[in-house]
Amino acid sequence: MSPSLQVDGVTKTFGGVTAVDDMSWAAPDGAAIGIIGPNGAGKSTLLKLLAGVLRPDRGAVRFQGEPLSRAPHRVARAGIAMAHQTPRPFRSLSVRDNVRVAVQRSWRRPSGGAGQQHVQADEVLERCGLAGQAAIPAGALGLLDLKRLEVARALALQPAVLLLDEVAAGLNGRDLDQAIALIAGIREAGTTIVVVEHIDRVIRDLVDRVLVLDWGRLIADGTPAEIAADDEVRRVYLGTAAAGPAERRVARPRPAPVVELTDVSARYGDVLALSEISVGIGAGEVVGILGANGAGKSTLASVLSGHQPASVGSVRAFGADVTGTATHLRARAGIAHCPEGRHVFADLTVGENLDVAVPPRVRSAEALRRLNLVQSIFPKLADRRGQLAGTLSGGEQQMLSIGRALMTDPKLLICDELSLGLAPVAIDSIYAALREIAASGVMLIVIEQDVRRCLQIADWVYVLLRGRLSYQGRPDALTDEQYLDSVYFGRQAN
Repeated sequence: MSPSLQVDGVTKTFGGVTAVDDMSWAAPDGAAIGIIGPNGAGKSTLLKLLAGVLRPDRGAVRFQGEPLSRAPHRVARAGIAMAHQTPRPFRSLSVRDNVRVAVQRSWRRPSGGAGQQHVQADEVLERCGLAGQAAIPAGALGLLDLKRLEVARALALQPAVLLLDEVAAGLNGRDLDQAIALIAGIREAGTTIVVVEHIDRVIRDLVDRVLVLDWGRLIADGTPAEIAADDEVRRVYLGTAAAGPAERRVARPRPAPVVELTDVSARYGDVLALSEISVGIGAGEVVGILGANGAGKSTLASVLSGHQPASVGSVRAFGADVTGTATHLRARAGIAHCPEGRHVFADLTVGENLDVAVPPRVRSAEALRRLNLVQSIFPKLADRRGQLAGTLSGGEQQMLSIGRALMTDPKLLICDELSLGLAPVAIDSIYAALREIAASGVMLIVIEQDVRRCLQIADWVYVLLRGRLSYQGRPDALTDEQYLDSVYFGRQAN
């Protein structure tokens, strides 16, 4: 089969970050290709390049032998359509009219006027299992049907290549079965499929070739079985232990929880991100939160810090119910959150980033004590106090993000994906700092994609799988490779 879609030496950068790095691969007509990789690997950027939303800095994306147009609507008319993770239909229009809008934009727009458009829209709705909901407003649909509608709007363009960006996210059980069956039917009809997905079963059941990305590079290319057994892929997903002997903390009886979530569920619109989760952390503990991409780890952190409300359940901290308490009040009570991505103030100096984190009510002597503590943990921050934060290396920015959180004098520090995008030597420095912070008495919740490093520092571990708890206990049990395979690669333990 000749390639209908070809990526030739494509590179895409954002500032100093290379999101896609000299990538080349081709998809023959009728192929089904899965794209996987950890957070920040470049998957969404690659899909946007294929859809014409972004333009490569170097290289080219070719479709049927020709370079893609620079306009996304022309790429869609040429035969490449994209269905997104979060459906955004015209909620006040009927399901049928949502699809008719796409039919009118198809490169094979029917010539019979509104009547023929109506017929073509109904054919797509039938194919996607939405015929019975054609007349109702799109805003009245449940999550599965919204996902079907998102795919239907893409199919109404009659594409030769269908790009699917995590369209199964948030689905479980029977709903997931139906979503997989829908995509399988599209593939069997001859459409080329390129799917980015974190649900391992979608990849196993639907594709015959998997591309693995890490830091914008293509690091593996093979069948789902070959990829699951690839040592480099395992390293990317599970991480590597720090150099030297493991510094396992001495096991001791678990203290009573000081901060806890009880039966918490959380949603983003119709997507259930957490389902009846109960976790806790006691005085002096380091708790690890693990799980594959999309498992709900960052949502859990946001519910704890108040950035994301719990739809049901309760959050307690330091003897008080804080379920409905605002984020700044939780911070004042002692909860600090270092989110994924660092988020330093790039145009402020290191010193200004640290100073701005100190609440106005804090006396100057206390502020100086906190600053001295931060600079003792991160001496580089003292050396670079007058340097603009945006000019720091990634590891130094991560140090600054943690230091800024410490300037609030937290009782609990939530660290979300601190190793993301950092070189091993920088990760070593960050984890050495976390041990020092824990030794000072600050409780730590460490949310991490580098499993083995997290296991070395944690006293207790929770593992999430599709928004639910699949394990809680001592970290030692998670040295079982078969269990990690089942969580991260979908292979069942014997």
